Amino acid sequence: MKPQMLSRVTMAENRQAWPFLVLGGVFAAYAMLALLWLISGTAHAAEKPRVVAIDGSISEIVYALGKGDWMVGRDITTTYPEEAAKLPSVGYMRQLSAEGILSLKPTLVLATKDAKPQNVLTRLQDAGVHVEIIENVYTPDGVEAKIKQIAKVLDAQAAGKKLAEQVRQSVNQAKVFAENAIQQQGKSAKAIFVLNVRGGNMMVAGKHSRADKMMQLAGIENPAAEQFNGYKPLTAEAAIQYNPDYLLTMQHGVGSAGGKEAILNTPAIRMTQAGKNGRLLVMDDSFLTFGPRLGEAIESLVKQVYVAN
Repeated sequence: MKPQMLSRVTMAENRQAWPFLVLGGVFAAYAMLALLWLISGTAHAAEKPRVVAIDGSISEIVYALGKGDWMVGRDITTTYPEEAAKLPSVGYMRQLSAEGILSLKPTLVLATKDAKPQNVLTRLQDAGVHVEIIENVYTPDGVEAKIKQIAKVLDAQAAGKKLAEQVRQSVNQAKVFAENAIQQQGKSAKAIFVLNVRGGNMMVAGKHSRADKMMQLAGIENPAAEQFNGYKPLTAEAAIQYNPDYLLTMQHGVGSAGGKEAILNTPAIRMTQAGKNGRLLVMDDSFLTFGPRLGEAIESLVKQVYVAN
């Protein structure tokens, strides 16, 4: 074949191949963009914090702030929301294990000062985990402060401010509801809170306990608060002296006692107004969480004591 003819054939072939070359280049460019997007997405996912919450109130706050997808673990005091309760558990907040927490590969652990033992938190820090200790004051102001502190750690300050305002409004509404209910009844009700029953002894709440704080917010008188701080066994003499209108406990308290009847049939309790009228109120296990649902918890208690009976 002559050189001139060969050149014409080559040029014709190139013209025919040109669209395919362009199309191949486009596909290659899109493939490269897709690869870059995939790499970027993978890197972004890897940067997302892996949070373990040690305290039911912290878990609730994290979810309420819209960061629930960051959580990879919680302690057994987390029962709400349902998604959080399904996460792997690291045990009870006062009996923590560093190995159990580290197995979840957290990058951030949020815990209150109630978390124990302290050396576990130290070991987590030594392992490179960021541990943030959250203040836990059992008052409405304390809940607002807790929300704002967690929001700052999670870089969700705007959501934290909004949530704190919502909590303040709901608590104020619940307190007004309690005041109106007491006025309709004509007097405040008396109640003692039973934490658990062990060996036939009832552990009841005195002053500076979460249960006493909750009763104060609901406008309920706690006669045990006048006698001692924290939690102490209830003697028969004290039960008769206190003569509560109601007994309050939580679901796990009923379980530890062997059922409602076992509590109400305790000899000393049978001699009180609460025992005679069978007034034992069983609250949800998140009742004393002091988290975003504080207003709801107060209103629920007021309804059971002042409205339903």
